[in-house]
Amino acid sequence: MSIPQDPDAGTENQLWPAPDGSTPILDPTAPRLDLATPRPRRRRLAIGAIAVVAIAGGTVGGALAGRNNPPAATATASNGGFDTASVVPASPAKQDVSSLISSALPGVVSISVVLNGGQGAGTGFVISSDGQIATNAHVVADASKIEVKFADGSTATASVLGVDRTDDLAVIKVDKAGLTALSLGKSSDLKIGEPVVAIGNALDLTGGPTATEGIVSALDRTIDTNEGEHLTHLLQTDAAINPGNSGGPLLTLDGKVVGINSAGSQDAQNIGFAIAIDTAKPIVEQLQQGKTVTKAYLGVSTTPVDATVAARNGLDIDHGLLVVDVTANSAAAGAGVQPGDVIVSINGTTTNDNATLGDTIQSTGAGKVVHLKVHRDGKDINIDATLSTHMA
Repeated sequence: MSIPQDPDAGTENQLWPAPDGSTPILDPTAPRLDLATPRPRRRRLAIGAIAVVAIAGGTVGGALAGRNNPPAATATASNGGFDTASVVPASPAKQDVSSLISSALPGVVSISVVLNGGQGAGTGFVISSDGQIATNAHVVADASKIEVKFADGSTATASVLGVDRTDDLAVIKVDKAGLTALSLGKSSDLKIGEPVVAIGNALDLTGGPTATEGIVSALDRTIDTNEGEHLTHLLQTDAAINPGNSGGPLLTLDGKVVGINSAGSQDAQNIGFAIAIDTAKPIVEQLQQGKTVTKAYLGVSTTPVDATVAARNGLDIDHGLLVVDVTANSAAAGAGVQPGDVIVSINGTTTNDNATLGDTIQSTGAGKVVHLKVHRDGKDINIDATLSTHMA
C-alpha cells in the first residue's frame, strides 16, 4: 500500500520509487499486460525498459505538475505597422474555478489510515448522502483503522464495504447522513485539451484539501503501477497528482466527476493518471453492495510487436502481441500458450494492442472459451483457452 509511513514506526515500504529499484522489462512504447495479480515469478523475455508508474497514495510521489508559458506573440514590421498574419493569437483568459471548488469541497474527504507499522493518507469523495465514499483500493485496503475528515472539519470512522485491488477501487462507509454527493459525468465525452480540476489531500497538509488545475492530456492510457497492478482506460492529465491525492475526484468545469485520481510518475513532469469514471462506475456499484468483483482471467503478459521488438526477439512477424510470460496453472498455461508466442487475434479480432486483448477477455467472461490465433516458430496455430475466474 503506497501511503505514508510513520517515521517512528516499522519499515512500511515507500513505493515511490520501487524499494528494490527495479523496473519492468518492456519497451517504453509497449506497456505490459498482466491480467492477474498477485502472481508467481515467471521466466520473462527481454523487451526493454519502462519506468513503473507509482500510485499516488500517502507520501509516495506524484508527478509535479507545472504549466509552460505560452509562446510570446511575435510580429514582423511591414510598412511601419505589424504583419498581423504572423501574430500568434493570445491564449484565452484563464477561467476562475473558485466557485467550482467551493461547491465541490463538501463532497471531498481526506482519509487517514492506520497501517501495520505506520500511518497513511489519501482522498475520497462522497457518492451517496448516507455515507458511502469512493476512493482507491491502495489507500484503504490494508488499513486497520480509517478516519474520514470532511470540509467542515468534522470526522468519522469508516468501514470498508468493498475493495477491488485489480482496478484500484474501493468503497468505504461512515455512519453519517445528509452528506453532499458529487455528480458523476461521462468520461467518454471528454476531449483532449478539456480543462479539469483535481481536488485531494495532497501531501496530507494541514488546512484542508488542495486543488490543482490542468487539462485532459490524453485518453485511454494503460500503465503498470509499482504495486503490480495493470490499469487500463485511464485519463492522463497535467493537473498535479501528488502524494495523498489518491482517490480524489477529477472534475470538469461544470463540477462533474470524470475520473478518480490514482497515479503519477516521478520520472516525468505534468503527467498524472485518473481512473475514467465510465470504467469505475460499474465496479463501484458492485462494491457499494458488498459484492466481490469477478473477472475473466487468461494469465498472460504481452507487449505489442513492432519492427524493433521483432528484431530484438528474433521474430519473423512484425505485428500482434508477444507473450512475455505465462502464469503457472492459468487458463493460458493449460491451453499451451508459451512465452515467445505472438497472439495474432482473439475471437477473430486482430490483437495489435493490449487493450483489445484485455477488453475481449473481459467481455467474453469467466468460464467461456476464447479462440486465439498464435504465431509460433514461423507457423500460425489455433489455441482455445477456457477463461478462469479471478477474484479482484
